[in-house]
Formats: sequence, structure tokens, C-alpha cells
Amino acid sequence: MMPPRLRSFLVGAFASLLVLAPVGAHASSPGDIVPPDDIRVNLFGACFTSADTGWIAGDLGRVFRTEDGGKSWLRQTTGGLRPFFSITCVDDQHVWVSTTDGAVYATTDGGSTWTEQQTPVERNLLQIRFANTKRGTAVGDFGQVVHTEDGGQTWQDVGLPEDFKLPDMALDMGVAPNDALLYGMSYADENNVWVSGEFGTIIKSSDGGQTWTQQDTGLESTLFGIHMRDAMNGMAVGIDSVILTTTDGGESWRPVRGPFRERAYYDVMVSGNTGWIVGGQGTVLHTSDGGATWEVFETPIEMSSEWFRGLSMQGDTGYLVGGAGLVYRTDGAAATLLGAETETKRIIEHGG
Repeated sequence: MMPPRLRSFLVGAFASLLVLAPVGAHASSPGDIVPPDDIRVNLFGACFTSADTGWIAGDLGRVFRTEDGGKSWLRQTTGGLRPFFSITCVDDQHVWVSTTDGAVYATTDGGSTWTEQQTPVERNLLQIRFANTKRGTAVGDFGQVVHTEDGGQTWQDVGLPEDFKLPDMALDMGVAPNDALLYGMSYADENNVWVSGEFGTIIKSSDGGQTWTQQDTGLESTLFGIHMRDAMNGMAVGIDSVILTTTDGGESWRPVRGPFRERAYYDVMVSGNTGWIVGGQGTVLHTSDGGATWEVFETPIEMSSEWFRGLSMQGDTGYLVGGAGLVYRTDGAAATLLGAETETKRIIEHGG
């Protein structure tokens, strides 16, 4: 039974997972070339291997690949209608998506064919990341952590650290000691990987995801997204407009002041001096100083009821994805809205 608390994002954005595509949406078939305006399903993740080549994934088992920077998308066949919560890629051929019931789908040929992989767990896997073609980890509901060293042919149920501890507030609410939803993950290199989740949870592995230790954030707020630029420097974001940064590999985390006080931030990524944070209520934040300061990136007023869930960056070029098929391509401090109605499609200059 779900503990008596608000599983904020799972009952928020994820609650819409089983809603059918909007009336009037183009009913594309697998193998179709789809213009961005015809992608209307909720999108939860993006992964790009270059400025122009990558994938987006989301509701109803949808995975789309582009090779022209988002001008057109090829709908790929995965073999089901499960919602894909997360997507990861390590090159142009190897891609994985995570979904419900502990399942993972993988391709080794760029998405021409997909194979279902079953992990030892049966919970939702809300995030998946691979460090290379063999080593990967997926995390999710009720503190699930699974790991593979052979590209997903076999998975091991690793679980949370034995000494994992929730804050007293959570235990007083009746939450089980190892019941923390895990939402975000980031490999800094093949050995160092971090996971973020409920109740200020951050755990770290120094052996690629096989064993874990807990880090102290001093928070009880949910942390949805985390991105480590290298083994020492990274950021995490979450509910209540929380932005955290570390310069010592997570031994200490300190808050960064942002422009909002009561927003939910779902993902973060910084590449060089350029970075983005995405969240609820159409929230997009931009940094041009490596994450030291953040400013609001203005989006059309029509998006105030929408949410952005995931992002991927290659250098200064990035892709932000969210509800109802929202896709932004970013180039430096500018962004082009690729997937939305005609009246909201425009190039918006940062600060303009």
C-alpha cells in the first residue's frame, strides 16, 4: 500500500501517463516520419549523442529519433504501450528506456529493433542511466536500485545502502525505513554515479552502481533531478524551488538562490557555462555562468499550465521535453519551440 503521503511528482505529472493522446493528434504508426507538431504525447526524457542526433521518449510506449536537430522525428517500434519514464544512450546504437513493472527496453542498432529486459523487481523504474555499453543502473519506486554489467542481459537487485536512513519526519508519517522514491541519476564517469530522490535523498556509488553510500543534504524536500559534470562538481534540484550544488563530490551540498520560491524543478544539466533547469508551470531556468546564478527563461503564457520533465545537452545545444509533446531545442541562450501549436511556435531570445 502506498504510504499516507503525497508522492508529489508520481501523482502529478506521472498521473497523466495513462491518458490517451489528445483528440485530433496525428495517429502516427511505427516507422512514420513525424513532424514535431504531431508529437502530442507526454514526454519524460531525452538523450542526444550529438547536436542533431538523439531520442525522446514518453507516454504510450513512444520513442522518437531525430537526425536533423528535431525538424523531423522517426517513430520507433518498441513493442508495447507502457509509459517510458526515462531514456539513456551511450552512442548512436545503444539506447535503453525504463518503464513499469521493473521492465527495461533496449536497442543495439539505433532503435531499428528493441528487446524487453526484465529486472528482478516489479516496481516502476523512474530513471535509467548507462556509463558505457555494459554498465548501467535503474532506480525507482520504493527505493528500488537495479544494476547490470552486461548491457542489461542480466540485472541484479542492489537496493539501498544497509545503513540508509530517512529523516524522522518521514518515519513519523509511517513511511517504511527504505521507502524512498528515487527519481534522478547521473554518471560522472564509469565509476562515480549519484542518485537523488524523496526526503532529500542522495546516494553515491564509487564502483559504477554496485554498492552505495548515503550523502547528507540537510534537506527533507524531494530531489527530482541531479547532474554531475565530473566526479567533484554537480547540481541537484527538486520541489520547493530547491537548487543544490556540490564541489566536493557530494560530501557537502549547499543551496543556490533561484528566482522562484514555490516551484517544482524536475531536471538540471550544465555543460560548460551553459545550463538549464526545467520544471512545473512551464518553468525553464537558464544559467550562463556554470550554475552560479539562474534566471527565468521566458516561455509563452500558454505553457503556464504545462510541465517540462527532462533534458539532454551536447555542448551548448540542448533539448527540453515535457507534457503534451513539448520539445525545445536550445542553442546557447536561445531556444526554439519545436513541438507545439503554431501560435506558440517561435524563437525566444533569453531575456527577450
